[in-house]
Amino acid sequence: MNTELFLVRKIALNRKSFSGFIIRIAIAAVALSVCTMIVATAMVNGFQKEIRKKVLSAWSHLYIRKFSLTNSLQEEPIPLAQDFYLNKNLIPEARHIQPTAHKGGLLKTNTDFEGIVLKGLSDDFDVSNFASYIRKGDFPAYAGALDERDIIISRILANRLKLDTGQRVTVSFIGNNIRNRPFRVRAIYETGLEEFDRYFAFVKLNVIQQLNGWGQDTVGEFEVFLKEENLFKPRWKSYLLIIARPFLNDDAVEALARDPLDDIRLRIDARLSNPTLELQTIKAKVPGIFDWLELQSMNEFIILLLMIIVAAINMITALLILIMERTHTIGILKALGSTDFSIRKLFLYYSAIITGVGLLIGNVIGIGLCLLQKHFQLIRLPQDSYYLSYAPVELNYAWIALLNIATIIITLLILLGPTAIITRITPVKAIRFD
Repeated sequence: MNTELFLVRKIALNRKSFSGFIIRIAIAAVALSVCTMIVATAMVNGFQKEIRKKVLSAWSHLYIRKFSLTNSLQEEPIPLAQDFYLNKNLIPEARHIQPTAHKGGLLKTNTDFEGIVLKGLSDDFDVSNFASYIRKGDFPAYAGALDERDIIISRILANRLKLDTGQRVTVSFIGNNIRNRPFRVRAIYETGLEEFDRYFAFVKLNVIQQLNGWGQDTVGEFEVFLKEENLFKPRWKSYLLIIARPFLNDDAVEALARDPLDDIRLRIDARLSNPTLELQTIKAKVPGIFDWLELQSMNEFIILLLMIIVAAINMITALLILIMERTHTIGILKALGSTDFSIRKLFLYYSAIITGVGLLIGNVIGIGLCLLQKHFQLIRLPQDSYYLSYAPVELNYAWIALLNIATIIITLLILLGPTAIITRITPVKAIRFD
């Protein structure tokens, strides 16, 4: 018979005892900490996944363009007949490659105007990536079905200029001579990424080619969509970088900071046969968004660390109170021949019950809240600040299991210290303790 476990079950499950009350308080504290950790990590994971999905729907993983020391909207033309475009096997990591080009201009109505960037859609433009962001109008299933007079604008531009689908607008291009080109608003889109929606409008690629005086065999750049999904820095690398940065040299910091996307860029870049071309990642194109996402990982780490510390402190406090409250019992057990190890094991059983029940309740509440948010989107957000109109959640059950295991290990290791007090308690003083 396990005497220690028998005693713990009798005391811990006794609702009328002071020990039972302390245990219930400690269980509630652990449950709250675990619930907070699950909700925090699910929301951070959801934010990162949804925003990356939006960014890669508006842009792409990689860009191949003419090497330039400037970041001008006036692109340097490159031939369409590139080896990697004609023979997709040269970049086996690519899911899709599409040519495009950009042109800056002024979108004008009779009363107002806005600066925009026209993006040219080729016949093989990946419509599936972008179609879900169309809010009004007709976005064709095949980009080649666009008419040269069609333009697709964002909801931000439509609201500012009071435009609707079917209306006529003019885009002016400033060069040696001012040129005006009429368009018809075919559709209105909204990605929620203000950096994109505020400026970009879509037309057929050959419209940009005509405006730039290029032939149909010339484009501005190639967008490369990769097959793999996990192309950004794993969470463990972010955490390790936060913890170990002061102790690492520059090479080690750079290795941890580099994403799988950077490694793929280097591999593909080494295979490009044209030295006049450069390969750029989406992180270099819109660094602000990815810096913001990286900051979310930092916030997540801080929340997890604080919650584990809170849980551990509550456990230590509860255990010390239980030891003080059961000092008389400890003295009797020692007088009856129980060893220090046996009594320490008794209080570790206390801790195991508190941790186990707290984890169970915290997981049920935390996962339940996440599922409610996922299906009913109860928490709404201002889209202009967070890029999303609701708080997204992404439950990673492997990560939740890891959080539970880490909580158990850390709390039990921390509790080995307080239980050492038991070895200093002598039977005579403990029995006389009141």
